[in-house]
Amino acid sequence: MSLIRPVLPLLLLALLLSACIGGKSPLSQFYLLEPIKGTEDAGLLNESARPFIALSPVRIPQYLDRPQMVTATGKNAYHLSETNRWAERLDDNIARVLVQNLGLLVPSDVVMSNSSPRAQQATFKVSVTVLEFYVDPQGVAVLTAQWSVARGEQTVSGRQADYREPASITDYGLMASAMNECLNRLSRDLALGLRRLVKENQG
Repeated sequence: MSLIRPVLPLLLLALLLSACIGGKSPLSQFYLLEPIKGTEDAGLLNESARPFIALSPVRIPQYLDRPQMVTATGKNAYHLSETNRWAERLDDNIARVLVQNLGLLVPSDVVMSNSSPRAQQATFKVSVTVLEFYVDPQGVAVLTAQWSVARGEQTVSGRQADYREPASITDYGLMASAMNECLNRLSRDLALGLRRLVKENQG
């Protein structure tokens, strides 16, 4: 018995070490929302009518203001994935995509109002607030957003809209892609409203 006792701690230590060596943590995956690629029918705006747009910083709920991707798992229940993350701040990513999408879809010159001294001379000032942006328990990407457009100090347009796209409950790549399509649909609706305002301004 006296020979066995000293051996047991050594065996336990060896098992712990082998578990640590063999049990590697899974690698994190990083995702980005990306702007619309290629060309789209943006309507007919002559070069003289090309507006100058200033986009305010996009506002998102605090529960989304984190690197982890958020999914809903049930009523009042959400999951934050430690191994599936956004590659940059989500509000910055959304804003960057909107700038590029509006430049393509209106078409227009678009700047961020907090980063360009030219923003004060913008034809239109656009504000976007994201209310919901996640994948629900049924594997559907959800985006609810409000936006408003101001000309000078006067708000001339505003809307709230909901977007849904089939995604996945397990594949985070598909989730990111579906969320991206929701954002692209919002971009198209916002661009359509801006084009109408430009034509009204011409008249």
